[in-house]
Amino acid sequence: MTKLEQKIRELHRTGQPFVLVSVTAGSGSMPRHAGARMLVRANGGTEGSIGGGALEADAVRQALRIFETKTDVETPFDLTSEEAACSDMICGGSGTLTFAYYPPERSVGGLMEDRGMLYIFGGGHVGRALAQAAGLVELPVRVFDDREEYANPERFPHAACTVLESYAAIPELLIEEKDLLAIVTRGHLGDADVLRWALRQKAGYIGMIGSIRKRDMLYRRMEAEGFSREQLARVHSPIGLDIGAETAEEIAVSILAELIAERARRRKEEDG
Repeated sequence: MTKLEQKIRELHRTGQPFVLVSVTAGSGSMPRHAGARMLVRANGGTEGSIGGGALEADAVRQALRIFETKTDVETPFDLTSEEAACSDMICGGSGTLTFAYYPPERSVGGLMEDRGMLYIFGGGHVGRALAQAAGLVELPVRVFDDREEYANPERFPHAACTVLESYAAIPELLIEEKDLLAIVTRGHLGDADVLRWALRQKAGYIGMIGSIRKRDMLYRRMEAEGFSREQLARVHSPIGLDIGAETAEEIAVSILAELIAERARRRKEEDG
């Protein structure tokens, strides 16, 4: 659950009204994509962002007026070059902002985003750094390892942890297209077992760490077992964007960047 969603539930539970500002349509070089949201409380406090600068400041002022009118409103916006420069945003897009008023009696169930889960197989240095990086973009994480000392709440305080008997014994999981799988087992010892399992799942992203040589050797082995080249083409390997990463932390950043890029690509395809 994102911080915005947590705040929505908190305000609803305590009977406090709020206004939700959403970018519902847009074109050009906008600071945030359509779907960006910001919550405004009656005292002017906010959670989330629609891009900052003059656009966001004006949206807060409009939202405060809605606490008086108690009506939902849609307003267009147009960021000219001059306005963009004044708001520290290099853009020039236009679009629509929706202001929705939520008194305590209005349901907030539809505001909860259906976010994917990042499943990390391997709780070593890269797995730990990746879980920490995922927290920066509020991506929920579940970690699997066959060593209890590498899959525990102390090592991963913000992730769910599962200790496996072996990577060949992954429990039954409800994996959906929105979910993301990262294979980073120690010494690549569990990669083949996890990959066999992963290729049978509906995950929208499968990434596996390792060199091209190591990957190709494993792929030949998988093809001999009956997996097709089309199935193997789903896998991002070597995992992460090619930014010359070397340390565990740098590799984690490259993986997270690829996850964000894939999520944005799917969003664009869904929007048509």
